[in-house]
Amino acid sequence: MISFGNPANRMSPGPLAGCRDSRWRRDRGIGDRCVALFALVAVLAPFPLHAGEAGIDVPMRRDVRATVRDRVDAEPVGVLPATEMLLGEIGILRRELGVDDFPARAEPQGNRQLIHVYVKSMEVMSKVVAAQRRLGVAESSVPDMPVDEVSSEDVLRAVQDALDGVRGIKTQMVIETEAEARASSGPLTLAAAYTNLADASVLLDGLRGRATTPSDVHRNLGAVIEDMSLIAARLQVTLDMDPPVVDGAKESVDVAQQALRAVYKIVLLQGRLGMDASAVPTLTMVRVTPAEAYDLTGVLRAELARIKWHLGINVPSTEGAPTTQSSNATDVFARMLLVVRNLEQLTAGAAT
Repeated sequence: MISFGNPANRMSPGPLAGCRDSRWRRDRGIGDRCVALFALVAVLAPFPLHAGEAGIDVPMRRDVRATVRDRVDAEPVGVLPATEMLLGEIGILRRELGVDDFPARAEPQGNRQLIHVYVKSMEVMSKVVAAQRRLGVAESSVPDMPVDEVSSEDVLRAVQDALDGVRGIKTQMVIETEAEARASSGPLTLAAAYTNLADASVLLDGLRGRATTPSDVHRNLGAVIEDMSLIAARLQVTLDMDPPVVDGAKESVDVAQQALRAVYKIVLLQGRLGMDASAVPTLTMVRVTPAEAYDLTGVLRAELARIKWHLGINVPSTEGAPTTQSSNATDVFARMLLVVRNLEQLTAGAAT
């Protein structure tokens, strides 16, 4: 409290004493409020922080406004419109063939790179081929996993192949309705293209006659383990090959949780190898189906491909050997635990 003097020393009461006392009380009130305001400011901002120390990305010049995310997520010319057109053509094909299921839309992801979009287009193409086979249409071919870093042209070509495959079904079925190009309402990013491909994937399930199953996830994990074996040979690390014994039945959400755990492990491995580590995808564990787990195994394949390129491994991986019997969520859970365990061993080997 600021002292304004001893009240006993003030002037004796007179004609203006009431005015002076009133003005004194008013000034004192203003002073108290100013002190309280200054104290509040001092609490909220006690020290001047550097923008970097405060965690704030402040562009200091006009020529440095582009952030890392802008550079990574920038959508190559033509990829996003091609995915928009693909969604339109699939919608026409579904309506003409009477497919009326309503699959849930894919959960949007950020920070997707070219390899993520490429692997997702491989997933879409595999379902286009399955739909062609079911409808008696000449089958297209699914692209292989690349042995070298993919380019914008590679990604655009992969999406265009899926689009041509869908249009081939329309031509065979004499469906003349054409999809109209629609402008994207959001930012032109690889993340937007990835989301469109994820939506296209679930929409194609109605055309190929079935949804994604645990057996699909189990088979994709075979390709993941194959790539991990190639990396282990380069790092001179011995991996486990037998899945652990799992107690009790597991569900899709359990598989997805371990898959997300595996993605965290692989990002840590990339950091240990001196790579620019990828961002971990987001996934809300609500009504998880094998489709979400399959998407995460695709992310694992993409991240392992990046590691192979970094280590100079140019051996292609397969789609995973087809299983002779159907797998359930418990089988997939055990195989996912094996992947997590082996990623820990690879990370330990990279550290030494």
